[in-house]
Amino acid sequence: MHRTQLVLKPLLPLLLAAALTACGGSSGTTTTPGTGEAQATPPAAASADSKKPSTRIVKTDKGDIEIPANPKKVVAPYYHGTLLALGIQPIAANKEWWMGSPFLAEQEKTIQDIGAPTSLEKVTSLEPDLIVINDFDVKTYDQLSKIAPTLHVPYTAYHNPKEEVKLFGELLDRGKEAEQWLKQYEEKAAAGRAKIKSFVGADETAVIVNVRGKKVSILGDNYGRGGFPIYDALKLKAPDIVKKEVIDSGAQIKEISLELLPQYASADHIFICFNAGSTEEDINNVLNNSVWNSLPAVKNNKVHKLDYNTFLHYDPISITGQIDLIATMLAEKKS
Repeated sequence: MHRTQLVLKPLLPLLLAAALTACGGSSGTTTTPGTGEAQATPPAAASADSKKPSTRIVKTDKGDIEIPANPKKVVAPYYHGTLLALGIQPIAANKEWWMGSPFLAEQEKTIQDIGAPTSLEKVTSLEPDLIVINDFDVKTYDQLSKIAPTLHVPYTAYHNPKEEVKLFGELLDRGKEAEQWLKQYEEKAAAGRAKIKSFVGADETAVIVNVRGKKVSILGDNYGRGGFPIYDALKLKAPDIVKKEVIDSGAQIKEISLELLPQYASADHIFICFNAGSTEEDINNVLNNSVWNSLPAVKNNKVHKLDYNTFLHYDPISITGQIDLIATMLAEKKS
């Protein structure tokens, strides 16, 4: 069973910036001891067979980390989807919480599960040359870093998937791949907007309602459940109260009572997601409620149900795939 996708917190100053270093061969740069700053070396010092360095130095919140310039065996408990978007195939990830996106089904076939919490024994047995973690595994950073170079990339290092891809492109020297993904995303977004342009007005609003057991919540643009495709790619607007209290506040999720739905969900469109494990009673508790049935989107048949397994995932590849699915939902209820 998947755990709830964590919110991406507001951006703090970026904690990570990449810099090349000469190690096992120079590409015209050396690193000044103790500074981590790349400096030019005389052309004669660079040999013909060492145009690319074998390692790089990246600056992180854990200090300067030396990593392979072209890692081959990457363990990524959370960020495996981001690495896949950059053309890096991880060998292991966290299956219970983060794997299972239908958009990554083929890529995940060869990815081994390292458990939740991450099994240090399993990671050790895989002999990785790079480990990439987020805040879930930061408590075991010291143990992991003894197995292989370990990059800790906290949630606070980026606002959204676009910034996440750019950041990893810099960290792993995959800038070209990052730009390719950004271009693909924008093309998909433009196609999605064109698909709904004739029947969804520029000022139409949408809200995401998430139901988990008896709990009802309003979600923002950075909490999965289609939020980024809805608000960023397709440019639907959040109601003012949702923008203020859920999105701009950085909370990204606000639990409310059913009685408060008219304050938060009086939008042109409602996207509703019932979490895995929701019972028929949980579903009926919302859909058969008089407050729910009083909402404008319900009366106008503008409610769109989001499949949990399809829209839970928030990696760059999954959100790109979700754009067309959401545009199609809107198109099916255009009248």
